[in-house]
Amino acid sequence: MRRAICFLMILSLLQSQALAWSAGGHKIVASIAFRQLTAEEQAKVVALLKEHPRFAQDFKAKMPEEIASGSEPEKNEWIFQQAAIWPDLARGFPEGLQKKFHRAQWHYINVPHFLTGTDRVALDGKLKLNLSLEAPESAVEGMNVVQTIRYARTILKSDDAEKQQKALMLSWLMHTEGDLHQPLHSTALFSRFLFPNGDRGGNRVVTSQRGSLHSVWDSFPGGKIQFQTARNRAIQLMNDEELSALGAEAAKNLDEKTWLDESHLLAVTVAYDPEVIGRLRILEMSGDEGEFEPIKLSETYLKTGSAIADRRVVQAGYRLGAILKETVAE
Repeated sequence: MRRAICFLMILSLLQSQALAWSAGGHKIVASIAFRQLTAEEQAKVVALLKEHPRFAQDFKAKMPEEIASGSEPEKNEWIFQQAAIWPDLARGFPEGLQKKFHRAQWHYINVPHFLTGTDRVALDGKLKLNLSLEAPESAVEGMNVVQTIRYARTILKSDDAEKQQKALMLSWLMHTEGDLHQPLHSTALFSRFLFPNGDRGGNRVVTSQRGSLHSVWDSFPGGKIQFQTARNRAIQLMNDEELSALGAEAAKNLDEKTWLDESHLLAVTVAYDPEVIGRLRILEMSGDEGEFEPIKLSETYLKTGSAIADRRVVQAGYRLGAILKETVAE
């Protein structure tokens, strides 16, 4: 099965793909959330973020001069955006700091989806996955994204937690709340041959666009965009009457299980649509002729995915704003 072997060799090169919306998506979520708060509430959130153990190095020192010399609201919004991407910045820290601050498993949960019914029968019940939705009493390495959000919300409401711990978990909350709204942070695809241990939320599905299916979805809201671009995009999305109504309705439901169910449904119906599943089923059963070519996603797929991403970013932003009101700004 040379074709499948070649495919798996390509997959091995994608193991280190990022596990989050790209920076643009997280910044847009943060700017939408920022606009759900009053100026006084915004200032309260920023005051807590200034207690972050890496604030001097990763916030103050990295603030562009034009922002630092600008208005207080502009500086505060930049800090919101920086907090929302900080857990991904920790991924690139030197080894010692990375061990202290980087938590790869906190970004996702792998609710299983199966390539075929036969795969479901063969693998269901045999998978070693952390699907618990209960927040542990203390932060642990193997928490999934739902546990991380619930733990962060608990810490932020605690009278006993230290300010540095609260600020650190506030940044994680602002990041992972966005993560959970990315469909491929909720779900992993399993099959007997290609993905017996899962496809890591599409990270191991090779595409001709951006390397992997996961990267395609990460990039829908925008890649490494700057502060102003993210802010303008947030305003543009909020000015869309349909999307703003969707966001306002979403903010009424702050249960993480609901967000997970929404993302999982989108994963199995849109991200892993028949176009993708059909190609992977052929590969799963492939012979040894030729080499596997990465999946070239159709324009219809890309347009649909981009529209879904806009909706999820808006929902995440409105919900994050509501959570900040009740946990930090009250």
